[in-house]
Amino acid sequence: MRPSRVFRLLFRIFIFLLTISVTVVSILGGLSAILILSDTDNIQPDFDNAEFNLDINNSTLEIENINFSLPFKLNNTGFFDLENLEVGIQLFLNYSDIGMMNDTKVVKILDKTQNFGDIPKGVIGEFVFFGENSSFLHENFPHPITEINWLRGPPALEFYANFTVSLDYSIGMHSLSITILNLFVGDSSPF
Repeated sequence: MRPSRVFRLLFRIFIFLLTISVTVVSILGGLSAILILSDTDNIQPDFDNAEFNLDINNSTLEIENINFSLPFKLNNTGFFDLENLEVGIQLFLNYSDIGMMNDTKVVKILDKTQNFGDIPKGVIGEFVFFGENSSFLHENFPHPITEINWLRGPPALEFYANFTVSLDYSIGMHSLSITILNLFVGDSSPF
């Protein structure tokens, strides 16, 4: 057999093996996604133990400190490790502006992404997402006396959030990003 035919045969065998391995990894990755996402107990935000702290100066009515924490669990029941897990939260405040008759204004008050690393297969990862005071966009908060129409409500203030979870999977072959938009997370009223 000539060397060029041997080389072509070896190259075809290599391509065949590479194709088979990529196909198997892709199929197992898809099955893993079905295993993880089909059971709602695999992704568990713990809203009961979430904490939200807001300190307002009584004389100036300015926000001095604001922070929150949201614990959550993620159960990796798939065939591969979940790699580079990132959770991003954007928090918006909807309020009625005194200067705008019968109109509301929406401002972004938080935009933060936190990386939680990897979760090996078969492991339940327990994490806490922190939103520190420095993460909040204090310049976007409306002044409670000169900007917010407290007679609009109740509720006078409404909070909405965008949640994004992104990760790499199947030995880095797949990247996944899931976003939930405009999720109502709470309201506030002085009455």
